[in-house]
Amino acid sequence: MYFNSRPGRAIALLLVAFLLTACGGGASTPTNAAPVASRVTISGTVVLGSLLAGNYTYADAESDAQGSSTLRWMRSGNSGGTDKVAISGAITHNYTVVAADLGSYLYFCVLPVAISGTSPGIEVCSLATIAVPASANTMIVTVDAGPDNSGYNVNRLYTSVTICYPGSGTLCQTIDHVLVDTGSTGLRLLSSAIPGNLNLTRLTGNTGFPLLSCVQFVDNTFAWGPVVSADIVLGGKTATSVPIQVIGDPAFGTPATNCSIGGIAMTTASDLGANGIIGLGLFKNDCGAGCSVTSHNGSYYTCTDASCASTKGTRATVDQQLKNPVPLFAQDNNGILIDLPAITTTTAATLSGTLTFGIYTQSNNQVTPGTLLATDTLGNFTTSLAGRSYTNSFLDTGSNGLFFDSTAITPCGADGAGFYCPDLLATFPVNLIGANATSGTVSFAIDKATNLFFDRSQHVLPALAGPLGDSTSFDWGLPFFYGRRVFIGIEGQPSSLGTGPFYAF
Repeated sequence: MYFNSRPGRAIALLLVAFLLTACGGGASTPTNAAPVASRVTISGTVVLGSLLAGNYTYADAESDAQGSSTLRWMRSGNSGGTDKVAISGAITHNYTVVAADLGSYLYFCVLPVAISGTSPGIEVCSLATIAVPASANTMIVTVDAGPDNSGYNVNRLYTSVTICYPGSGTLCQTIDHVLVDTGSTGLRLLSSAIPGNLNLTRLTGNTGFPLLSCVQFVDNTFAWGPVVSADIVLGGKTATSVPIQVIGDPAFGTPATNCSIGGIAMTTASDLGANGIIGLGLFKNDCGAGCSVTSHNGSYYTCTDASCASTKGTRATVDQQLKNPVPLFAQDNNGILIDLPAITTTTAATLSGTLTFGIYTQSNNQVTPGTLLATDTLGNFTTSLAGRSYTNSFLDTGSNGLFFDSTAITPCGADGAGFYCPDLLATFPVNLIGANATSGTVSFAIDKATNLFFDRSQHVLPALAGPLGDSTSFDWGLPFFYGRRVFIGIEGQPSSLGTGPFYAF
């Protein structure tokens, strides 16, 4: 209305409004945001000589591309990082743990930088690692959710294993979430976890064609694949030119009938619940002299032609067989110690402990007096429970429960098939008897498996048990190891406890 009566004023007001807008007095110009680093983590095993990898996600609100972001590794004397300092020269994604890190906590930090726009952002650091163990003969082991996209995993003991092209200290790959298995022998890794650029050399059978390995597990699964040679690095220890199995190699997708009959193939992390298996049991070799003298040994095969359309059983010399890497170490090679904390609750989300090489070889693998069970030549001792003797008993971190047959314990229905479901938590005392006639008394508990499985964020289940389908066997799986320091003496390797095979705890 005023504009109609005083048009000159209206024009002047519009001009002022335009000037104010041009000078920033009206609508504001959008501010360009700085880039952001998130999900800053460290992968790898934190031990002397191990290669760690720093990981992060870069993001920018305006999609400004990443420039040369500043990376650095830091160490601190405490897990809070209040005194952390930059490690000289450690400015890339990867870092090798050195002697100066012993006893310290490590961090990976990222200052995100964009090529254009506002930059840099704010430096973000990972959470602290565990304190670097003071000895090269120790590795960290964990029970957790397992590798990505591998389903719901419980009571699975994992570590990281580094493999290298034989003789190379740089052409290597660290593979996480490898299952620690004291019930088998040798390293078996998924093909999908091994980068092609390692070009590991395949071993050949007596036909000149590739040598293939088969392993069958008590849960009616099996692993099939070629045998290759690699250096195995566990913590600060190295075993050179060791035969290992590549599981699920697509070039050898048709397993031998005698290997696969009635079983389920383990070819992916989803099948296996891991990226591989490291067998650190009682024995040095996969099947020993038996496989070297007979072709129908059930463990080794070879192709019948270059296309490997069919296979046949073959002898495998001891040198060709998969091996426990520990006896191949220069020192600390007579056995292992698995030390896991006790679980004071019904379940837990995660758990960490240590795997130490050697028995009575260093200050960190001394034996506290307890029970020493010598085993028979097959690695068995006797479990006496409720008047029943299970003469084929063994300790097996690769099994996720305690497995034995009992008519007194209620098995689960379809929703907990393969496990026991007693109405109430039940505790059982048992007597363990070694081949040396030494005995020891332990106890274990069994809870209703379907209740234990209810919260899928919980991966540590100390009271999980189930039937085995073998009335003479008792498989003391990972729950046995919770709250114990368990030594495993390897066959033929002397220690102050005697010569293996034996268990001590």
